[in-house]
Amino acid sequence: MATYNGAATLPKVLDAYCRLIAPRSGWRVVVADNGSTDGTRALLATYADRLPLCVVSEPRRGKNVALNAALLCALSGDDQAGLFVFTDDDATPDRDWLLRLEEAAWTQPDYDIFGGAIAPDWATEPPAWLVRLVPLGLTFGITPPDTPEGPVFAGLVWGANMAIRRALFAQGLRFDEAIGPTAGAYAMGSETQLTRHLADIGHRAWFCPGARVAHHIRAAQMTREWVLERAFRFGRGKFRQECPGRFPEWFGVPRWMYARYAREALGLAGAWLHRDADGRFQRRWELAYLRGHFHEAWRGTKAVGKRRVLITSYSGELGGMELRMAQEARFLRAGGYDSMLGIRAFPRSEEWAEELRARRVPVTRFDPPPVLEDWQWRRVNKWRALLWGRPALRRHRADLVHVAFCWNTYGATALWLAGRCGLPAVVSVHNTFPPCEFGAWHHRLLREAFATVRGIYGATESALQHFLVLYKPYLRADVRLAVIPNCVDTARFQPSPAMRSAARERWGVPSDALVIGSVARLSPQKRPEALVTLLHALRPRFPNLFLVLAGAGPLEAAVRRHAAALGVERYVIFAGYQQRVEELIPAFDLHLLLSRREGFGIATIEALACGVPAVASDVPGNADVLAGCAGGELVPLDDEAAVAGTVAALLADPVRRERMGKEGREDVVRRFAATHVQALVHEFYRGLV
Repeated sequence: MATYNGAATLPKVLDAYCRLIAPRSGWRVVVADNGSTDGTRALLATYADRLPLCVVSEPRRGKNVALNAALLCALSGDDQAGLFVFTDDDATPDRDWLLRLEEAAWTQPDYDIFGGAIAPDWATEPPAWLVRLVPLGLTFGITPPDTPEGPVFAGLVWGANMAIRRALFAQGLRFDEAIGPTAGAYAMGSETQLTRHLADIGHRAWFCPGARVAHHIRAAQMTREWVLERAFRFGRGKFRQECPGRFPEWFGVPRWMYARYAREALGLAGAWLHRDADGRFQRRWELAYLRGHFHEAWRGTKAVGKRRVLITSYSGELGGMELRMAQEARFLRAGGYDSMLGIRAFPRSEEWAEELRARRVPVTRFDPPPVLEDWQWRRVNKWRALLWGRPALRRHRADLVHVAFCWNTYGATALWLAGRCGLPAVVSVHNTFPPCEFGAWHHRLLREAFATVRGIYGATESALQHFLVLYKPYLRADVRLAVIPNCVDTARFQPSPAMRSAARERWGVPSDALVIGSVARLSPQKRPEALVTLLHALRPRFPNLFLVLAGAGPLEAAVRRHAAALGVERYVIFAGYQQRVEELIPAFDLHLLLSRREGFGIATIEALACGVPAVASDVPGNADVLAGCAGGELVPLDDEAAVAGTVAALLADPVRRERMGKEGREDVVRRFAATHVQALVHEFYRGLV
């Protein structure tokens, strides 16, 4: 817990702690004194011999600042606590509080966030209007008394009674210090910001009504003025938690909110005319909430110390690079940055943007004219970019621009505009580029583009080195270089006999059949027709062999014709684009990626994480992933006989495949787990903004 001048409420709370039934795993209480001046520290000292108490001092004001200091203390302890429980200095627990939370964590291993019941502890009898009109949850953090035990929206787990597994904090999770109670006015939602972030990246919440605390509500908090101020702060916090871009906006605020404000204002006038006291208060509450939202939108994130990173590229389709860009945005938000994805229009881009916004990843349209990507209209595009693209970039108010490169100059225009705006930039490289020559036109613009580049990382060492061959003459001597691989969520991608059976049943494939599969776009780079040729070559020896192609692309019709021409169309399953590929990869016996070139091959590590051995063409990118990996095999790019021989040997040896699956997953957990890569991203950005 964090406390600031809590001497008035702490005795009741700490006395209740002295009566707590100790959980089986033991317990410790860590209190962060946030610069108290009322004798709180001396009061805490009187409980040192009655409680397993650790007190840390954090003079910098802010509840989340203090909680982060308490986390450092808790993480440095010798105990192996599995659960961190958060509460307030005015929340009095029932005797079995910790037992109930411990039981929930033990019996619900698939959940990482746990919320308990919060009841009101009124200092005096609350006025009737307050109980009747005020949303007690939003205002005082009181949970509805009839909330059942079970899964719950993570945003409804509140800070006075919240528990989160220790492992998440050991991996670097922290509270956002730019939000929550500070020395002055503040935006509400400090703990909610954290729990909603965890939900966005796949962690689930469980409500445990038996774990109960009583939250003290002071007499001063039962006035109309205090409640309306709380509504204003709630509006500020709500803006922080929402994802911009979901609705058409004016000045950073959804247009529909202006109409709602006008309706509420008219309703307030009507309530005055009709002398409707309840109606007046309800309208004032809504108006205060909306004003808080407007205030935070117009004030801007820079005012609260956030560093904004715009992540963009020159994308033509949804692939591994685009998925990594979205992942980068989530990693940065977890590290305290205000990240936003700026994308061009391409097939399925709007659908993808809506999926990201639903997970509260901000997405905006950023599509500058292609000055360096399109030779034919380069001069016209240059002036268009200066007149339109540069102001568009400035409107995003970025502190740093991250440009992802998937090909030689694809992304260079965004980098050039960042240089023209004087914005620091970083580059990520997601493919291996062939050598090319730049003319005088490119030389001048590339010098401007790379003038503000502070860091470059490649998804593989090969990708980075190919990029440096092209662009090293333009780089500053102090540019930061790194290799940060793509990653996989090893909790989401894992071996699953149930998913294996379910996917095969959907495809109509016998449970004992052999299945080779590939998760990849149906494009020339990925060579899907080579997989159909391989199937045709192997079927005489393996008559129960099927091929699954999970992906869409321009070659689909041609691949279907090729399968028909070879007479194997009955054994090729075109699964199309799949959002949840973790539900089908476990059904494969082998995963194949026979790309002509490859930046990394995310599908390869996803297959390994699912315990499926991987076979890939021996090209840079694939080799960076599978060289030295016991879970995979590299095969020559243009030797069909060698590829068929390697795959046939694996299909004929189920014991070897099983061993490779186990060893491949172990390798992925060690090298490519999301938590590991997130830490690399945070280290790379440190000091660049």
